[in-house]
Amino acid sequence: MDQIDLVVEAGEKVGIIGANGSGKSTLLKLICNILEPTSGRIWVRGSIAPLIELGAGFDAEISVIDNITLYGVMLGFSEREMRRRTRSILDFAELQDYASVPVKALSSGMVARLGFAIATDIQPDILILDEVLSVGDESFKNKCQQRIEQFWQANATILLVSHDLNFLQKSCERVIWLERGKIKMAGAADEIVQAYIESVNPAKPAVFEDESELDEFELGEDELPQDQAIAAAVDPQAAAAIDLPTQEIALPASAQLGSVVATRMFLINDAKQLIHTVPFRSPFYVGIEYVVTAPINKLQIGFYIQDQRDRIILEPATHNWLPLTGTICEPGNHCLYAKIPAPLLVPGRYSIFGIGAYEEGFGHHYRLLESLLRFDVELTEEDGDEWFGQELVHPSIEWTLE
Repeated sequence: MDQIDLVVEAGEKVGIIGANGSGKSTLLKLICNILEPTSGRIWVRGSIAPLIELGAGFDAEISVIDNITLYGVMLGFSEREMRRRTRSILDFAELQDYASVPVKALSSGMVARLGFAIATDIQPDILILDEVLSVGDESFKNKCQQRIEQFWQANATILLVSHDLNFLQKSCERVIWLERGKIKMAGAADEIVQAYIESVNPAKPAVFEDESELDEFELGEDELPQDQAIAAAVDPQAAAAIDLPTQEIALPASAQLGSVVATRMFLINDAKQLIHTVPFRSPFYVGIEYVVTAPINKLQIGFYIQDQRDRIILEPATHNWLPLTGTICEPGNHCLYAKIPAPLLVPGRYSIFGIGAYEEGFGHHYRLLESLLRFDVELTEEDGDEWFGQELVHPSIEWTLE
């Protein structure tokens, strides 16, 4: 952070936006006293409940009940007070049957529910939210939303980091736009969000003017790929109704490597519908539109998928599945789809970042190192009591007993 001068009044609801690495989470951690500033001072009046990394302060070796006490003490509450609140916390987190179980035996979803339940049960003066409004299944998300709304209606001060720009516009009185550790803009929510959208969407997506051209590349219902990537086009009309930056994003004109210009990324399901939420057992497709402006000999394109803790989970690349020559590098408009199989990703929030294009090998490389798309993988009612441990991926494993 650099030269941040910010005052938040009691009871104010303030949103914080900006690209990955702009300093949003760092600012919240400074306010919560998780980090100490190297210069300057921070004044806070009132108790704080930070919902930044749910469950980050838990001790995996001790029981859920003991962790409730430990977590609360870390937030500044007495051991007696936290033991009094234990029952209501367990009930909200739906962990009554796991009270004596070590936290290391819980799934990541259970740990997140526990962290949310503790931090919101204590009814603080200041609530800090960092992309934690998507916890658990749909039923639990509704409970979380209702609890957050109670804070919103009360006189609590709320600082919220979110990529849900519509939510920020509707719910926040003021928005702070951070860029490279500095405040780029601050003001009314509508004004700042609109300016931010225009900054990340300076270039229009490439679309096909001729419907016959679209039909030529369109995926047929029986032609969905069994491998990881295919060349195809996407319906431009469906894209018009999508809000940036979660479901799709038009890349800036600077997203160019030599003769290759990446223009757009998006997510679709098997029905070719633009999506931002993926059912746990359903495959989905990452689409990349690009233009080859002049003849080139070879081309390979790839990207990264990372989880909410910034760990790289997948690194799909075209050269593992498609030839380096031929159609992929011919001049004109192209669209690649990378099919992500299921089950694979554990339920949670993910982002796609770092699109890379290589014309003549890895020496000529373009990469945009920030999150381009965010999406959630969610359990459905049909998934039942699927268990997730500490794993990063959850593929289908065959068991046999002889």
